[in-house]
Amino acid sequence: MAARPVAQVMRGGERGEIMAPATKIIGLGTYIPEREITNDDVLELMRQNSAGYLSPEDLDTLMEKARVKLAKSGSVTRRWCRQDEFGPDMALVAAQRALDDAGIPASDVDLIIYTGMSKAFVEPATGHVLRHELGALRANVIDTQDACTSFMKSMEIADSLIKTGNYRTVLIAAGERTFDWADFSCKTVDELAWKFGSLTIGDAAGAMVLRGTEEGPYATDRRHMRSFYRLADGEYLTCHIGLNYRVGDRYRLHSHSSRLIRSGLKHMMELVKEILSADEWKNIQYECLFIHDIGKMIDEMVLPALRQANVCIPESYRSFYPEIGNIASASLPVAMDRARNEGRLKRGNLVTYTCPAAGVQAGVMFFFY
Repeated sequence: MAARPVAQVMRGGERGEIMAPATKIIGLGTYIPEREITNDDVLELMRQNSAGYLSPEDLDTLMEKARVKLAKSGSVTRRWCRQDEFGPDMALVAAQRALDDAGIPASDVDLIIYTGMSKAFVEPATGHVLRHELGALRANVIDTQDACTSFMKSMEIADSLIKTGNYRTVLIAAGERTFDWADFSCKTVDELAWKFGSLTIGDAAGAMVLRGTEEGPYATDRRHMRSFYRLADGEYLTCHIGLNYRVGDRYRLHSHSSRLIRSGLKHMMELVKEILSADEWKNIQYECLFIHDIGKMIDEMVLPALRQANVCIPESYRSFYPEIGNIASASLPVAMDRARNEGRLKRGNLVTYTCPAAGVQAGVMFFFY
């Protein structure tokens, strides 16, 4: 296939200087599997997988502790895909819905970014699958991954590449078949501290289409597509999925939930306070707040801390965790799509997204929808 020409750089201004295009979200799409998994379902999996290692008394203790922790987290159900349904399959549905929402054909896409944990291959990029199955044969592809911040970091990458003028239309998609990583076996009661995260994860897919624009406020408001991060050095083993490294079982989730939550929320609040101390962000008002949904601790810890930091909590905020669980990198597009369908997210709204994540890290992103 012949090389595609670099897109023409947009120009504007009275003196005709080169101006990088801004980025606008023109399409959203999601997919939530139909198979509903209850707390009792995952508890039974843990019982079956742990029974061979524990005495009857310890097994009963383990199950009671797990049951209490699930209730405390706010977990009720989560969705898992079919055994023959994989991350790229779900992402394909979400991506097609995002393209339909944008009102553009797949042939308009210049770049596909497949993001998140649940990939088709170690190499090449899983984006090749979407390119082929969507028929987006003009598109370049790349995969990105960094735990639950994957989608927002992919948005940042897409925005930067659009501003170069090399790409005009970018499709981001994440399909998370997370139960593949789950580990439901405890050889001791104490192992529950590292295995509890496996009980809460759900499957989902989300996609977003971004396109270059010169429209305001996307092109005129400096708050649009601004991202900030805080990373805790050396804490990456708090939550990880092992592959080829010194620690961790291959392809198994090991997450010390309480440590991860404490560290992630600590760094998120420090980041928020640091941002709000700058004159540019004092008294910022926005219409929609989305937080990576990890359960009741958002209502019990994050929202009160945000209020204490004088952060606006819009009435539009909702949690979906009790219904579909922790859906990793698909969290942001799913939350946005639900809010839009329920009338809580409208075109032109200023959105704030905050994301505590493995790493351990925290991210905050501002953008206009």
